[in-house]
Formats: sequence, structure tokens, C-alpha cells
Amino acid sequence: MKTSVTILSILSIAFSSLTFAIENQEQRDMIESQLSNNPSELIYKNILQAYPEFAPEFLSILLKQDGIDSQKAIETAMLAAPDKVLEIAQIARDAGVSNEDITSAALLAGIDPTQVAEASAAGIPTNTPVTPISPVSPPSAPSVGGQGGGGSGVVSPS
Repeated sequence: MKTSVTILSILSIAFSSLTFAIENQEQRDMIESQLSNNPSELIYKNILQAYPEFAPEFLSILLKQDGIDSQKAIETAMLAAPDKVLEIAQIARDAGVSNEDITSAALLAGIDPTQVAEASAAGIPTNTPVTPISPVSPPSAPSVGGQGGGGSGVVSPS
């Protein structure tokens, strides 16, 4: 009897880590429903950590909610799924989150911000050829003097 209890204990410990896997569409719908009803930071943090493979999808749902701190949600998603950082950043951009918030979230998550930051206008590499601007010729030299024309309205008669 003692042996069967021990085996049962070992099996329950071994399979306890599998309980976090999303087993069916009904469970997934329930999670999405929780995320769609303005969840607290603790709730979405626990969900993202439990299901990191779905972090980009769940973040997309979160960012549509009012009252969600987008920077904190992005940071939590990046912490949960560091291998999906680029996808997470793109989803955030598509949701209208500022590049500054995305970069700050990456920094707070311990991720190199250059991986997620958009290039500045000066640093965007392009494949289109640049047409050189033709140089402008210098102005012509002014004509010299009035040939001593004089006249009545001059300062000096010479």
C-alpha cells in the first residue's frame, strides 16, 4: 500500500507541470475572456507567465482594453517570452503604442532596446538609389562702378 501511495505521489508531481498547458479551445476562450474584462496587473502577469507561447496573442487582447498600462503589459509579455520580443514589439506598434513606451518596456524587461526600437528618420537604410543634386553655379561677379555717371542724387561727386 505504501508503494502505491509513493508511486501516485511521484506521478502527481510529474504531471503537475502539465496542468499549465492549454488543453482545449474552451480553456483558451476562458483565458481570453479574462483578459478582455480589464484584468488586474496580477491576473495578466500570471496568465502571461503561465502561457508564454501565447504572449503575443494575449498582449494584443490586453492592449485593446481601457485602463491597461501598456508599458507594463509589454514589459510583462517580454519577460514571459523573451524569444518573441520582436513579435511583441510589432504587435504593440500595431496597437498604437508609442515607440518610447516599447523601448522603455524592453529596458525594464532587461532586453537590449536596440532590438525593438524603430530606426530614426536619419538612420533608416533604404534600397532606393539616391539621386545626387546637381551643383549650383556661383553667382556672376557684379559690374564694376557706374563709369563716373555722377548725377544729382549722389553722396560724393567723384
